[in-house]
Amino acid sequence: MAEIYRLCEICTPQRVEVPWYSCVRWESDWWNEDIYWYLQQKFYLEKWDWESIPKVNFSTDPIDKISFPSVNDTYLLAVSGGKESTFAFEWMQQADLPMEAFTLHNAGGILGNNWLHKFPVFDRIRTQTKLWEIQAHPQEDPSQHFAYRGVRNDPTITNALFVMMVIAMQQGHRFLVLANDKSSNESNVTYRGRDVNHQSAKGTAYIQRFNQFLERKGFPFRYISICEEAYSIATVDRLSIWNKSILKDLTSCNEAQWTTGNDRWCCNCPKCAFSYALIESATDSDFAVQVVGEDLFSLETLENTWISLSDSNYEKPFECVGEQHETLMALAKCKQQRLKNGEFLGFLDRIPNLDFDDSLLKVSAPRNIPQPHQDKLNSVLTR
Repeated sequence: MAEIYRLCEICTPQRVEVPWYSCVRWESDWWNEDIYWYLQQKFYLEKWDWESIPKVNFSTDPIDKISFPSVNDTYLLAVSGGKESTFAFEWMQQADLPMEAFTLHNAGGILGNNWLHKFPVFDRIRTQTKLWEIQAHPQEDPSQHFAYRGVRNDPTITNALFVMMVIAMQQGHRFLVLANDKSSNESNVTYRGRDVNHQSAKGTAYIQRFNQFLERKGFPFRYISICEEAYSIATVDRLSIWNKSILKDLTSCNEAQWTTGNDRWCCNCPKCAFSYALIESATDSDFAVQVVGEDLFSLETLENTWISLSDSNYEKPFECVGEQHETLMALAKCKQQRLKNGEFLGFLDRIPNLDFDDSLLKVSAPRNIPQPHQDKLNSVLTR
């Protein structure tokens, strides 16, 4: 299905026939709705009509019910090397939940293996549990093959969930776990009457839809977000309390991943800026500079980025970043800390003096896992 998604993105046909996959009407409807969620950012940025989104036709032959081996109340956690998934791993480890980890590497193929060296936090994970590592980059870039120059997306969430099901079936895990935080539900913009959300596949509605898909299909798995009751700023704050040095191993930049050098932060994108603000708000300016490499509040090139990240009057960047209120609170806290220490403010001089919203730091266990596991997770937070 990932290749079908890319075909719909790059060629944008009116209709795609998939005769080799049989499904009933409700599942066909699910895949066509999923195509919309996947393509919404592209259609907004290229100013196309929603009605132009391709339709996908499947075979409607009857399907025999699939039988699965029994599964246990154990967890397969997807890790990315970033803030939320690293927090999720540390949290679940401290709660002693039975789990293994999984990551979908964009390495190999035309990218080579340089990508693998950009994520030192994986070394930590490998020493504590089994890390299933799948390399999933092709030998040829489809956009180059089709001479495509438009907006590109990546169906990472859908890809990951279906690969995770194969591992979960083999290992007997019931729960497919991602570390999507609360801010995943905030839209970036409204276009032609519809909300456009870069992180829609991480949001509550998508999780509910995917679990309905699993139930109807008779699959024994459940998709959960371990961080659904936490904001990004809370995950960084907790990591700084548990073991501040972990923050130095995070990789939260999508741009630097693809460069040939060793840099893990480009220091020029919304994701770098957002992550920097959270790290400094949880620690201090010297430590944040150690992690990211520069004082991002001093860079004039990021001024518009800071505004779009923190001001609800502007379009939120199409990146995996937190709510604009969340970013504003992080900036306000950074300003308070710098004023107290007599440090250079840079962009922070534009931020009003605001009281920090402590509710952003609250964390609690998700509600759709066994109660004993919820209790274990919540007990970690009170230590």
